[in-house]
Amino acid sequence: MQKWTLGQVKKKLKELSEKGWVKSSRTHDTGIGKTLEDHLGIRENNIALPDFGVMELKSQRANTPSMMTLFTKSPEGITNAEIRQRFGYPDHEFPNIKILHQTIESGRKNAMGFLLKIDKKKETLSVLKNTDVLGYYRLDFLRKKAAEKIGDGLILVFADCKKERGREYFHFKEAWLLKSIDPTKFLELSKYDIRLGVYHSGEKAGQPHDHGSAFRLTRLTEKTFPLLFKTHKRIL
Repeated sequence: MQKWTLGQVKKKLKELSEKGWVKSSRTHDTGIGKTLEDHLGIRENNIALPDFGVMELKSQRANTPSMMTLFTKSPEGITNAEIRQRFGYPDHEFPNIKILHQTIESGRKNAMGFLLKIDKKKETLSVLKNTDVLGYYRLDFLRKKAAEKIGDGLILVFADCKKERGREYFHFKEAWLLKSIDPTKFLELSKYDIRLGVYHSGEKAGQPHDHGSAFRLTRLTEKTFPLLFKTHKRIL
């Protein structure tokens, strides 16, 4: 793993920002991360800083509602196959296959009646459909996973984006060094996605596709950094 000083990271990011608009290295959603890595000259999305440890490099499109996936894990007490069978609805292209795409927030019921609820006595986070508990996560597990994923810290880079002739371009304009996540706060600021779909093309077309149940942070901003991270330092 390449070792950097914070000064080197700042210099590289400043040089990239001064280039203005740069063409995406890929045509799909992951293009922003690959473009950032290519211009920084790194092969993996981790940077070792002497004073901060290993930092994960993340990028995000500015002024978009996109979320950052922390980790995926099926709940205890029920399988995703059971959730699909009980609560799924027919896919528009393959109606014989049930799909289910739901975004759920803690303490707030969504349009289909799904919600998350913390039981402090049992130390669990339950996934409910109206009043029925479908499955649950142990809070100590969730806190551990959050700390494992970005507890060591991350360098988060924001970019403006635009499209020209079907190709996306980025202008990297802002970056933050974020460290020491509060493992309890992330539950308040995260959303839970059930992502049970179907392949629409290729050899697996018409077969169920389990993207995993994901905990995702809502769009990180300068306002949420102090709530989530003990260290939040702008570096671009």
